[in-house]
Amino acid sequence: MKLRHIEAFLAVARSGTISAAARVRNVSQPALSKTVNELETILGTALFERTGRRAILTPAGEGFRAHALAALQSLEAGVRDLSGKVPVGLVKVGVLPTVAGGFFPTVALDYHRTHRDARVGIITGPNRYLLEMLRSGGIDFMVGRMPSAKNMPGLTFEHLYDEPVLLVARADHPALAMPAPKALTTFPLIAPNPGAIIRQIVDQYLVAQGLSGLVPAFETVALPLALSLVEQSDMLWFISRGVVERELRRGTLAAIELRSDYMAGSVGITRRFTFNEDSPADLLARLLHKRAEEMVG
Repeated sequence: MKLRHIEAFLAVARSGTISAAARVRNVSQPALSKTVNELETILGTALFERTGRRAILTPAGEGFRAHALAALQSLEAGVRDLSGKVPVGLVKVGVLPTVAGGFFPTVALDYHRTHRDARVGIITGPNRYLLEMLRSGGIDFMVGRMPSAKNMPGLTFEHLYDEPVLLVARADHPALAMPAPKALTTFPLIAPNPGAIIRQIVDQYLVAQGLSGLVPAFETVALPLALSLVEQSDMLWFISRGVVERELRRGTLAAIELRSDYMAGSVGITRRFTFNEDSPADLLARLLHKRAEEMVG
């Protein structure tokens, strides 16, 4: 096995197609495909499932990617050690909307005060996008809701705290005086996008209330858009508390009582199994754990 095999494999895993990976690596598509095939022959297993133009990682490919990334990171660290170049203390974090509004910014400011030379690069986006960034090495770790089990091969999740999903409305909304099921059948609803982690929690609640046929008027977890819709209409919005924490404290939004014990989920840190202990990223992760313990304790 050679370095070009690993680099070709990771390029395809990151890009999702042979053609896109070939363009990134500035090689021909047949040459890159041949390199990947050689690696699969060496390992004795298929790393990708070819579906049309797409190259989707098999379970074996998912597992091998974690080792391949760790191997490249180890090589890069060795090169830095030999060259005498000290890496800049940049922490690259993927932040989901769940923690973007309150918890993470507070901890990031504390980290900045105690590590003046460190820099924090923050990337926001949907869960699936950030998971791909994490697997490809584009970010050091991700903070937000726990990913589904099918997305966890090669990754580890560290629990920080439990957070509820709320049904919110503008502060003077008439639904605040109603039971939640009646409010949901009376006023239009904004639901999380089908790909959002909390959508399953919301769907389970609606089924339990006999409202499985309820069709939302809008689907989003984006605060600026949903907040504008809620403030200008009678719409209700299912969303994680962390997204609207500031608005709840200010009194511009209010939560409707759901009377449910299962409208909550785990928020934490998702990162690869292998990471550099005592690195800037690890120090920030430890501070997140410390603040979470203080918050729930």
